[in-house]
Amino acid sequence: MTVCYFGTYLRDYSRNRIIIKGLKKNDVQIKECHAELWSNTKERLKEFSGVIRKLILIKRILSCYVLLIKRYRHIGDYDVMFVGYTGHFDTFLARFLAGLRRRPLFFDAFVSLYDTFVDDRQLVSSRSLLGRVLRWVDRKSCMLADKVLLDTNEQIEYFRKKLALTDVKFHRIWVGAEDGVFYPGPEKDDDSFVVLFYGSLIPLQGAEVILEAAKILETHSDIRFEIVGSGQLSKKIAALAESLNLMNVSFIEWVDYEKLPEKIGESEVCLGIFGNTSKAQRVIPNKVYQALAMRKPVITGDSPAAREALIHGENAVLCKMGDPGQLAEAILSLKKDPLLRRKIAENGHSLFKSHFTTEKIGRMVKGLISQSVACE
Repeated sequence: MTVCYFGTYLRDYSRNRIIIKGLKKNDVQIKECHAELWSNTKERLKEFSGVIRKLILIKRILSCYVLLIKRYRHIGDYDVMFVGYTGHFDTFLARFLAGLRRRPLFFDAFVSLYDTFVDDRQLVSSRSLLGRVLRWVDRKSCMLADKVLLDTNEQIEYFRKKLALTDVKFHRIWVGAEDGVFYPGPEKDDDSFVVLFYGSLIPLQGAEVILEAAKILETHSDIRFEIVGSGQLSKKIAALAESLNLMNVSFIEWVDYEKLPEKIGESEVCLGIFGNTSKAQRVIPNKVYQALAMRKPVITGDSPAAREALIHGENAVLCKMGDPGQLAEAILSLKKDPLLRRKIAENGHSLFKSHFTTEKIGRMVKGLISQSVACE
């Protein structure tokens, strides 16, 4: 079985790395037909601001597509074309090329562009031309594909209802984590109790909730918070930390992906997301899977998406979104009960090994591909 992994996808983004490695672990040959449009998520976000930037982006997209067509001519035979994340614009060219060879087209939508820029981050008005274009691209890219992948059933429901895509064949493929990168390390050799959060500072993360929980726990001098990341709300979060006069929180702007396991290993508890946004109700972030992979107890916001994979009190601790009091209480309960902490960590790791490893994710995707190939 051979897959043409196609587009301007972010090659180093974990979603693409996991699917590609997972398919290879399941004896699927991958032929990459790739052109780099942007090197990271931050660069991608900047391209959507300002008229000049948008014009430059259009020129870069066209240049990338010329390059993709040239590379595709030498790709050879394959069974399925797979458009990686982020590939919403790529599906138009992919549909044309795959159609010429009568091959099925898979699209890993993963997120809605409209939801990301309009609803969640509120960077674009829903009434603006760009807002309408993003919604149209969301819909059309999914309609062009034979199968569309998303990471939770809640996301699938969003696409079906919000984007009116009732006839599209959606399939849930968990995010998972690279178990070759994230795996249990040696036990900590000190008594520090570090609560770790890392991620881009955007609304769904709820970083302000974490800071307010840290304020509640400031009298517990042995509990220390580390916040790793930057982003849209960096200035707001820094101002809040200053106004709260927090002495138990340290900030790190960036940690390389390969260094994240070391940082996770230094913590006692890892935090997920706590934002009061609709998107936060529909996703399970990378960091949750990565903490499970490293056998660390996870606290994250209680949501329909989280409950698709996690059981409160068994393999994770779920607390009310946007509630610093509940978060502080959850942290303190794990601090005071080492046996509960170990139980959550062990059960979470067992869950990860059963469902969320690179090999398991690849097996799920291969199963969908096999169904499509059999129907050809």
